[in-house]
Amino acid sequence: MATGAAAHHSFAVYDMQHEIEFKGVVDTVEFRNPHMAMTLITTQPNGEKKTIHFVEGAPANMLVRMGLTPEMIAHGKTITAIGAPRKDNPDAFFLKSIILPNGKRFDGFPATR
Repeated sequence: MATGAAAHHSFAVYDMQHEIEFKGVVDTVEFRNPHMAMTLITTQPNGEKKTIHFVEGAPANMLVRMGLTPEMIAHGKTITAIGAPRKDNPDAFFLKSIILPNGKRFDGFPATR
């Protein structure tokens, strides 16, 4: 008898207990499975632009079931994103939540909160 595999890669490279919030403009989005990815352009207090790399996030099909569509986070849209930092790269994050300008929040991995 065959059974399905439940294995998945580890999120140990991320500090899932630490959340950092960023407000910025979406530069790129890869709305895909098994994990979406996105870059966000933020403006630092000194006016400098910085690119934040969300290298992994919830699966696209899960986000669509929650009501988030690719159009809502398309290039040029201003959003707030919450990420868990990657331990070996201070500019790479696991995308935990997306908050739209109207306040609607999408938590991709609420169990980690």
